[in-house]
Amino acid sequence: MEQYKNAHKWLIIPFVITVVAFFPSYYMRFTDAHWGLHIHGISATLWYMLVIYQPYLIQKKNIQRHRLFGMFGLFLAGLVAASALTMIPGNIAGAERQLTSGDISPIAPPFFLYGVSLYDLIAILGFSVSVMMAIKHAKSLHDHVMWMISTVFWVFMPALARLALFPMFASGNITHFANLAMIVTPLILLSILVIMYRLKSYHPALIAAFAGNLLSYIIVPLGMSKWWVAFATILFTSK
Repeated sequence: MEQYKNAHKWLIIPFVITVVAFFPSYYMRFTDAHWGLHIHGISATLWYMLVIYQPYLIQKKNIQRHRLFGMFGLFLAGLVAASALTMIPGNIAGAERQLTSGDISPIAPPFFLYGVSLYDLIAILGFSVSVMMAIKHAKSLHDHVMWMISTVFWVFMPALARLALFPMFASGNITHFANLAMIVTPLILLSILVIMYRLKSYHPALIAAFAGNLLSYIIVPLGMSKWWVAFATILFTSK
């Protein structure tokens, strides 16, 4: 237990980064967002808060409340995963609209939207499996904590990439999300390695999250691939 006494404090960092990163595009435009985006945004926000609150409860030895919120967390995790899945077809449709109109976004061009679809799908699956494994190992403190912490790393890249846009906008050097993803991914990989080193544990949950984040480097090749564009269109849309 001593090993994880500050876990809730460290988990505040990715939560704050995520809120700041999505503040201009979601929180500031809250009333303009559609219901699907609200379900994803609110459930993801509550999930982050829960991941912070749960280890705090354990530190306070409030096991009963921890278990109660754990059941609520299972429902939340389902909403996060399901709502994230619904975003992928929208991204593919957005790519098709850009190609049809010729109005190409400098931040999220078609090749990025096509390429990131596989990354998103695997990240959602990785997040879901991590939640299920955390539940399975609820009686093993180390395993339970590792699987829960890994859920953050499965969904952290989009927030960091958006945060990296801020200095880009400030400097006037705008680049697309694919480049930003490849820039911020080493920070995620380094964070996972630091946790492994600090805890002296190469846990499967962290290894899986590390491998999953490496997939950001195939976003561009996939997005440029004609066969993947055709396959993704079939897989994620009704075409």
